[in-house]
Amino acid sequence: MSDPLFIYLIVALNIGVQLMLIRSLRFPPGARRKFYWLALGIPLSIMAIMRLLIAVGAINNRMAEQSVAEAAITAAAGIIMMAGPWFVTLFAIVNPARREWIRKLRAETDEAV
Repeated sequence: MSDPLFIYLIVALNIGVQLMLIRSLRFPPGARRKFYWLALGIPLSIMAIMRLLIAVGAINNRMAEQSVAEAAITAAAGIIMMAGPWFVTLFAIVNPARREWIRKLRAETDEAV
């Protein structure tokens, strides 16, 4: 298997793990979908943008032949592809609407949620 396929596999597994983590959180009805789309959309859009930049010739596809600016763009894109779903999960955890909904739910049921 080639290196790009390994990278895509690692990114896909990372997205899958983050989607499972988001799924385990309690949300108001319909609010979870926004975080699913963000966790999936950020890495996929970065992949598409990088492939487009390579296809039009703005960035060289070989790391050894890239200029300093091209290497910096490639490195930043790789970081965003991996860290994007993590940040979406973090934002889902600290989401004020979710916290308020859980607080209201706890007050209504008088039990630990």
